[in-house]
Amino acid sequence: MSLKQKYFNRFEIKYKISIPERDNIINHISPFMKLDPHVAEGYNNYEVRSIYYDSPLKRAYHEKIHGDKVRVKLRIRFYPSFSNDENKLVFIELKRKMNENVSKSRVIAPLEDAAAIVDSNTSEAQTFYNTLSKEDQLILENIWYLYKRYALRPVCVVSYFRRPYVSRTEGGRFRITFDTNVKVRNYNFDLKEGYGNKYVVPPQICVMEVKFTSFIPEWAVRIVQRNNVIQEKMSKFASGLRKARIISIR
Repeated sequence: MSLKQKYFNRFEIKYKISIPERDNIINHISPFMKLDPHVAEGYNNYEVRSIYYDSPLKRAYHEKIHGDKVRVKLRIRFYPSFSNDENKLVFIELKRKMNENVSKSRVIAPLEDAAAIVDSNTSEAQTFYNTLSKEDQLILENIWYLYKRYALRPVCVVSYFRRPYVSRTEGGRFRITFDTNVKVRNYNFDLKEGYGNKYVVPPQICVMEVKFTSFIPEWAVRIVQRNNVIQEKMSKFASGLRKARIISIR
């Protein structure tokens, strides 16, 4: 993950595993993978906090639940564990998904102004827009278009701790991440504030994600098969809305 990268296009496969299964898999991948360099020295994870947006009729949620072939979500993502300069910045992102193929476009914005920037009708948004390159202006214009078209508003904050590994070869483009303590809240959309009050998945469960651009290395396939973990479609956003009772469960 590069902080300067504006576009992503990759595949993501998710698994829900136990903590002992996570530890066993980490032992197996250690000869081939190392901790992401964004993890601070002396730690093995970093925190992720995201504000997710949706329409009044919860369009993004229903796209996910109905299994629409193409889905898009708007979010603001914050990494409070990063260095002093980086933890004052956020990513305003559009995440598009077609089956397991994920593409992202994003701009880096000041944490303090991010929510105002998403709304194009604010002075903060116009001032920020004028500082951007043409490429970034196009990304922000697309964000504004979707924000207005679907009347998007913040609906939940999802937070978790991520233990990220990158391959020692393949240019570090192959990643496996392990997310724990996944929580949600549907109030206080200030990303400087900490965790949610409801678990999205039980605390003894870890969400493992395998991320790759073109193929999974053979050694990784063998490790996944050896540990008998089963792919499971899981959205922290959709599950979070249900846990926070933003969506009725029938």
